Amino acid sequence: MTRPPVDPETLRGMPLFNGFNTTDIAQIIDISTVVDFPPEQRILEQGATSRDLWILLEGRCEVVRRANPQDADTKQVTLAHLDPPAHFGDMSFFNPSPHSADVHAQTAVRVMQIEHANYDDLIRDGVLAAYKLAFNVTAALVRRLRRMDDWVTELAATDHNPCDPPRPEWQNFREKLFDRWTIV
Repeated sequence: MTRPPVDPETLRGMPLFNGFNTTDIAQIIDISTVVDFPPEQRILEQGATSRDLWILLEGRCEVVRRANPQDADTKQVTLAHLDPPAHFGDMSFFNPSPHSADVHAQTAVRVMQIEHANYDDLIRDGVLAAYKLAFNVTAALVRRLRRMDDWVTELAATDHNPCDPPRPEWQNFREKLFDRWTIV
């Protein structure tokens, strides 16, 4: 169910809107829609494509990835639980590719949806709010990547002598993770 636009004050304290002035927030609200989802409803589907950015305003979501994306009955792994003011869909929003995981509403949720086509209109018009949003999403992705780096380093250092040759699964993982890097 679609609801009226979000109140600007709701967005002011969110890290995703850091550095936004009143005009910037109004411009983002103008291109967004507020949508409600009941508990257990899937918002994003792994393998599907859409170009929307979602900001969680109320409720809780779960991010789940299937071990084999082509098999709906394969083992599922919960990657994260999201609480406001989390956002999701950002990778597909900026890079047209299938979603890497499902996002389900765990409780009744209220989300703000920004469709990429509307965002593109702001970019074409040179609207500063669009660039600020991209900057803040990039900062959030960098924080996630740094946490992943910490986790991978901790994982690689566990029960492994640095003088031993790299394990094949570790080498394979690094090659997938560090695209176009020379891995030693």
